[in-house]
This record gives sequence, C-alpha cells and structure tokens, in this order.
Amino acid sequence: MHHNALSSNLPMYCVKNFEEGLSFRVCKRLVQMMQGDIWVYPNPVGFDELMAVVLVFQHRPSIAVGGDSSSSSSNHRRQPPSNPHLLRGLNVLLADYDDVNRSVTRRLLEKLGCAVSAVSSGHASLGSLGPTASAFQVVILDLHLPDLDGFEVAMRIRKFRSRNWPLIVALTASDDDDVIGRCFQAGFNGVICKPVVLYEIADQLTQVLLKARGQYQRE
Repeated sequence: MHHNALSSNLPMYCVKNFEEGLSFRVCKRLVQMMQGDIWVYPNPVGFDELMAVVLVFQHRPSIAVGGDSSSSSSNHRRQPPSNPHLLRGLNVLLADYDDVNRSVTRRLLEKLGCAVSAVSSGHASLGSLGPTASAFQVVILDLHLPDLDGFEVAMRIRKFRSRNWPLIVALTASDDDDVIGRCFQAGFNGVICKPVVLYEIADQLTQVLLKARGQYQRE
C-alpha cells in the first residue's frame, strides 16, 4: 500500500489502508452519523487502496473578502451562511493539481449545490474559460498549480476578461498576510484556507457573491 499520492499538507483527510478491522459499511455509517463522508480510491490495477474521510470540525476564523479587514476577526465564531440558496446551481471551475484535494473540494462544493467542473493545471483553467464569455461564475484556484501558479492564472483572467467577472477565489494552505495581500493584488475576490471545511467554503463564497452583488447594484 502507498501513501505517496497524499501530501503531508492535507490534515483534513484521515487516510488509511483499506485493510482495517471494521467493514467499510460500518465505517460509512459511523462517518455519516458525524455528518461526514467517506469513500475509497482504487489503485491502478483496480484494488481498493486508500480510504478518505471528510469530517466537519469547528470553524476557524476567516480571511477577509476583497481585503476588507472588517469582515475578519480572530475571535469571531462563524455561523452557517444565511443565504445558502445563493450557492445552489452556481457554476464553479475548480483548479487543483492534487487528485485527492480536488476530489474532496469538489464533493464539498457539490454538497452545497454547486455545478462543478474540475481541472488540474493553470493552462487547463484558462482553456476551460476560453477567450470569450463562459458559463462559469466562480473560479477557485489553488495557488500552487504545476504549470502556471494561481497568481499568474488570476492575472491572465483579469487581463483578458472583465475585472469583476468571473469571480476568482484562491485556495491555499497559507494564512500569511503577505500571501493574502498578493491574492487581492492579483485580482482574487476571496481566499479559502486549507484544510477546507464545508462551512468555510459556503461562508467565503457567500461573502464573495454578496459583495459582487452589492458592487453591481451600485454601478
């Protein structure tokens, strides 16, 4: 059994070899009772090799949206978003080079009602958007894509498309202020910090959408 497909920066995952004492059915039931999800990844020859578990934990303080420091508080406990309907049917392009990261984030987005297309590189992101208007309303970019990093992809989107559309959200394991600042300078509308949890994705996307709606109404 191998674990090299999972990088060490994924504390959100509890990954074990599939050969455990409890049956998968029992494990699945236990995880569902904890409001989580669980699934198995087969290896290239078809045998079950890895088990991934996603659980929702206490929400961490959020990063400010659009550089607005008033929306961030280190001691503020977040509540579930009050406008969950905003996310239903939202067309999202997700770009993350890590297969497991991408799969888990996609599942969380789909759980929120989003329609998700997922790619693994910067060039694939730009190709999916195309040279003209696309159906994607939100682009979620990992900052460490293998070919073009998230900063470069965001700047290209903003250079050749509208400054405000599509909305772009960064996905990063860093909460460093300099990194967050670079994101907004590059044209990102928001930041989601890893490890990704359901409420943080919902909360951040809701904030980004409400902020964009407010700007549109003012214009």
